[in-house]
Amino acid sequence: MADTLAPPERAAGTPAPPRRRRDRLVPAAALAWLVLLLVEWAADGRIWLGHLVGIVPPAVFALVPLGLAAFAPLARGAARWRSLAAAGLALVLGFGQSGFDPAALWRAEPRPGPDAVRVFAWNTNSWNQLLGTQDHFYAFLRAKDADVYLLHEYQHVTADRKGKLPVDDLARLRREFPGYQVAVRGELVTLSRFPILRQPAVGPARAVPPGADWATEYRENKVLRTDVLVGGRPVSFYNVHMPVWNSMPDGLLSAAFYRHMRERFAPRRAQYEGLEADLAANRNPVVVAGDFNATAAMSDLDPLRERLDDAAEVSTDPYPTSWEEGGWKPFWRTDWAFTGNGARAERYAFGAPEKLSDHAVQDLWVSLPGSG
Repeated sequence: MADTLAPPERAAGTPAPPRRRRDRLVPAAALAWLVLLLVEWAADGRIWLGHLVGIVPPAVFALVPLGLAAFAPLARGAARWRSLAAAGLALVLGFGQSGFDPAALWRAEPRPGPDAVRVFAWNTNSWNQLLGTQDHFYAFLRAKDADVYLLHEYQHVTADRKGKLPVDDLARLRREFPGYQVAVRGELVTLSRFPILRQPAVGPARAVPPGADWATEYRENKVLRTDVLVGGRPVSFYNVHMPVWNSMPDGLLSAAFYRHMRERFAPRRAQYEGLEADLAANRNPVVVAGDFNATAAMSDLDPLRERLDDAAEVSTDPYPTSWEEGGWKPFWRTDWAFTGNGARAERYAFGAPEKLSDHAVQDLWVSLPGSG
């Protein structure tokens, strides 16, 4: 009987057959993504480099593991199941960072009640210094017919766009919005059809002395709380514009980009902590809206999302985005709205800024305790 011939050994340095390479590469890619996700979790919010996750469109936290799962059948046997397990775990762990809301696909179109308060929040792009005309700007604002306006970037910029300059447009604001009360701090403007009761300072702004210069007010006032009287009870509206964590014009390969990240980390954290502390002590119904310069992938918003209700929970958009309007197709949501202490979002949508800003507008209808 003839001896059984063993398969010839592969010579050293000879590439592995394509099938064997896939058996190694597919599970390795899924495991690498899972490890990257865990590293990001450990870094984000704890060290300044963790903010780099803000560059990534949040959708990748769902699309990448789904793509890896789709490639899993290219591997065989145990390698296939390891790939599926790693991709599935990454999807479960990262989906909350993806910004996707599948329930929006079957959510009924909200219909605000007659007593709902309409809130309009918007980053005005340096008070329309760079785009459009002032007449278009004010006509756009008036057309929203909101009860409360939360406006950011009440400022102009220097010719090199690196410095900030104060704006004095109060006379026109009052002329364009008769009957509204106006609150201003630094770059933040709140207009209210309801009587303004008080404007308590929030976070780092509490340490600003009376009569401080505008540059100090601009730097420290990133949250403008305005308590207004609605239906006989106070309601707190928080107008928010958090410091941006990056300096994208400098580019990812520049030292200035990372220096900016490092320098902004602590002041930005102080603003978030100040807002969180104020909300924890506030028993009024609250509406918090603005440009948080944070995406669903970033941990900055986690305490707010745990304490308050994200207005997007009543939206019919499965992947809401707000920036960058007018440039790339928006992939990021950096503008957010939250409600709590009995205030509830009844309708929430992003609207086109009519080429006046690189941020979409936030249109929010809120019901308050005892209304309806």
